[in-house]
Amino acid sequence: MKKKLFTSLLALLLLTGCGRTSSVAEETSSVTETSSTQSSEQETSSVEHVDYVNSADAKLLMDYQGKDFYTDGIGQVELVTAIDGDTAHFKQTSGNTEKIKSRFYGIDTPESTGAIEEYGHAASEFTKAKLMEASENGTIVVSGPFDTYSAPEPDSTGSRYLSLIWINTTKKNAPFNELVLLNLWVVQEGYSWAKNVGDMPRLADIFYAAEAQARAEKLNLFSGQPDGWTNHGDYEDVSLLDIKHEVEKHLADTTYVNAYANKNVRVYGTVTGYANNTLYLQQFFTEEQGGDGSAVNPYTKEKGEYAGINIFTGMGATASKFTTVGTYLSVCGTAVNSDTFGFQITDASFIRFPEDDEKAARVILSASENIEDYVLYEFSMSTGELTNDNYAALYSPVTLTDTVTVTRGYTSDDNYVTLYVKDSSGNQLPFGIYIPFFYKDDANNILKAEDFVGKTYNLKGVYSFHETSGKIYYQVVLRDKTDLVEVAA
Repeated sequence: MKKKLFTSLLALLLLTGCGRTSSVAEETSSVTETSSTQSSEQETSSVEHVDYVNSADAKLLMDYQGKDFYTDGIGQVELVTAIDGDTAHFKQTSGNTEKIKSRFYGIDTPESTGAIEEYGHAASEFTKAKLMEASENGTIVVSGPFDTYSAPEPDSTGSRYLSLIWINTTKKNAPFNELVLLNLWVVQEGYSWAKNVGDMPRLADIFYAAEAQARAEKLNLFSGQPDGWTNHGDYEDVSLLDIKHEVEKHLADTTYVNAYANKNVRVYGTVTGYANNTLYLQQFFTEEQGGDGSAVNPYTKEKGEYAGINIFTGMGATASKFTTVGTYLSVCGTAVNSDTFGFQITDASFIRFPEDDEKAARVILSASENIEDYVLYEFSMSTGELTNDNYAALYSPVTLTDTVTVTRGYTSDDNYVTLYVKDSSGNQLPFGIYIPFFYKDDANNILKAEDFVGKTYNLKGVYSFHETSGKIYYQVVLRDKTDLVEVAA
């Protein structure tokens, strides 16, 4: 490594700071190549490129053979799931094969789900491609951020480990000194900032120099060009939390016009249910992402807030890969106010093979894969907690901890039922029950509103609302028959 170049690049980093700009560049298979598709107007660095990833100073110093990550802090692994640009899950090839949930040490790539950020998808795709290549053709080793054998400690979530990810993309069981550090590779290609690397002084200066070089070469985050992975077309990437905050403003003042009304949007979320051509999605947002801290993610243990939406899928059949509860999706459509389902997304496209249709919904994680970060959360609340000014569970699934008794109801012309209920003390509740499908008894008879009156039920469903003539009506929307179960007298 050239000391003079290293010093000048480090000085450049200190001068430029951490300002965020954005761009696109295609990765090539070599870390020494930059994108051939970058703008012809892009300024070319006159300084010789340094391949920090393959430098001797950035090599792994410990042998992983015969070691166990959970006792020694290093181990050879197989890829389980690549989550995004700086998170992946692995399991060891031998010994303790409990899943290792790794948060990549020293980097912080832009968000690629929920609150979408420029270059989040590009960073995610780069990391996933390298991990898949190493998984199929080479070697992956995970270690803690240290150079000595010692048991790792989980991060603040209690379930993830700050990890260095060492890979060789072409050689199986490669010697430890032939592995390169993926964390550093992500920074060198301009997909991340160097962050919190002080715990490993040996690598800190290398990370900072790699970021400074990526800035000087104007790669990806630092090139000032649009990100080819992020939507810049007809559909605006919007977080469900931003939509929820707009909905709350309208609920407080029905004259307030939702900022996203009649706009084309793209959202991300986990499927909470599907009934009568309506799909329900939910997403968790940490306090750092703007969540209010009223809820706790059961997997990461982080405080934050849940937000959701319902999506009209059209009158035709929708493939089960989009409607299976627990599936994590991206969906494009037009956001509108619905008299029946409150604020929702319509005109969405759910085609079976979406690759050639930018508008089409896409499965990001199947239900079987989505068991951790974006796992479905169902609120548990008493009837007294489900008040009109409590928006914690808005558009999310709720299980009521006490029973409800139906006092009255009505049946629409298409045989869908709305019910009004009281609690166990006889108090009329400020929400109703909406059944958007034919509720049949054991004899296959379609039940009407009068068939429910006077009976007591255990209730769960999606907490939502509809609006008629400027008045808001809250309701628990059933997803299937199991959401409303009669309690024996």
